[in-house]
Amino acid sequence: MPLALVGTINDRTISYALKEGTIAIGRSAESDLRLEHPSVSRRHAEVVVDADGIRISDLGSRNGTLVNGTKITAPTEIDEGDVIKLSDVSLRLVGAQPAAQTIFSDDDSSVASSSISVDEMYALGVPRTDDESHHLFRILADAGELLATARPLQDLYPAVLDLVERTVSSERTLLLLIEEEGAEPVPVASRLKPGTDDRGLVLSKTMVGQAINERTALLTTDAQQDPRFQAQQSVVSQRISSAMAAPLFDNENVIGLLYADTTDPASWYTKDELRTFTALANLIAVKITQARLAALEEERRRMEQELMMAKDILSHILPKSCQAVAGYEVCAFHEPCREVGGDLYDVRKLSDGRYLLLTGDVAGKGLPAALLVSNIMPIVQLLTDEPPDLSEVAAKLNRQIWRATDPVHYATLFIGILDPDSGRLDYVNAGHNPPYLISAEGKHEEIAATGLPIGMIEETVYSAGSIDIGAGGLIAVFSDGIPEAQNAEDEFYGEERLLELLRRDRGLPAEAIIEGLKTDVDSFVKDCPPSDDVTILLVRRLAA
Repeated sequence: MPLALVGTINDRTISYALKEGTIAIGRSAESDLRLEHPSVSRRHAEVVVDADGIRISDLGSRNGTLVNGTKITAPTEIDEGDVIKLSDVSLRLVGAQPAAQTIFSDDDSSVASSSISVDEMYALGVPRTDDESHHLFRILADAGELLATARPLQDLYPAVLDLVERTVSSERTLLLLIEEEGAEPVPVASRLKPGTDDRGLVLSKTMVGQAINERTALLTTDAQQDPRFQAQQSVVSQRISSAMAAPLFDNENVIGLLYADTTDPASWYTKDELRTFTALANLIAVKITQARLAALEEERRRMEQELMMAKDILSHILPKSCQAVAGYEVCAFHEPCREVGGDLYDVRKLSDGRYLLLTGDVAGKGLPAALLVSNIMPIVQLLTDEPPDLSEVAAKLNRQIWRATDPVHYATLFIGILDPDSGRLDYVNAGHNPPYLISAEGKHEEIAATGLPIGMIEETVYSAGSIDIGAGGLIAVFSDGIPEAQNAEDEFYGEERLLELLRRDRGLPAEAIIEGLKTDVDSFVKDCPPSDDVTILLVRRLAA
């Protein structure tokens, strides 16, 4: 049977039918199966299909390849149903054209049973009576209305049960959905006819498992004798006589189960009713999947709108350009790896004529990190309105952030106060990457941390340091997005390369130094997407 690798990337379904030969998988445009996801390496893995079977090998990827949860280090055989995980992307090996079938079990018990294939169920030219044709037309009309009407999921479930009740006579109708891959289906809606025993109905796990795992619709015409129900005392005590269970198959996956039963011994379900019930379950599954995708799209749009709002707010919090400082060149570059980021910087003149130099990196990425940035910036501005004691500023900021967040969310910060006349820079380094001070002659000094990151521990003592920026000297404060930038070979740009570039270009204007750094980082990582926010603040004292 032909097989295919199927999965999703960014809510987009991907499917690749396997053929004999070697299939390259990766982020590169040259890959046979291209997975455009930043966590996937350019050449991540390859699949070999030949007469001996199907094998997958990892090609030395950055984040590895797993088969059914186990990381592989050598060519590994895979078969239908196996899950292959390439970093954050999961693929399942499935039948290229999965087909459900309706089967009625045949055993030696007194349970009446029969079987019917999907081809028979949908065969054209099957003779029908006028009553059957009219009933089928009404069902199709009702199902068409259900498919055409846009409803949220919670409103859809009652409409589904109404349609089932108009289709088959039932005393209990249950709709069960699989909420997570590999989990058992859970009831999301049920319907009992008035006067029906409302004690909890425990379905047969054998019946449910067979219906879902084998994509098989099941019918029993005498549940009291059906061995699949014998362990379920609720079925026996409630005198259920006939029951149907059909998988909710949306033409790609089984997403749940549709169940109906009756206690009327004179109203056993027939093969034709099961055929209709199964087709109806297919239509319902398609509609539920459509509603789920619509809900996901609505959530995506909502999140996108919120991100745009957060981006707009941050654009007013972070400076659009650096404040000019007489006798100095001040220049900054800031680029988040997502719509919003967790890096921050500021250059601001204080009331005593000195200048605040601020650079920071919040743990994490995206919207949570951006929210913490929006907290830190105004607090720092408030604490430095008056000539500040940097140790006290850092301690107060630390307590405030610790109380407002959990220990997982913290920030590294470099807070400096520059006296432009003397070139003296007082600072606190709260766990930030050590900035570089480079003299006009090319000697360099690292400004080490003087305390823990902000918000990590409630009571933390911060000591302050002081350095002098001499004529022609350059100070560079940067986030770890620069030294930790990676290329396709999983190599880091590194602090040594950064320092070498800064020392080499120290005599250039600050803007030219940053442009040269951006070009060098881009040439190093090439087409690999950024994995972290990038921020650098340069302060260069003019030689005169």
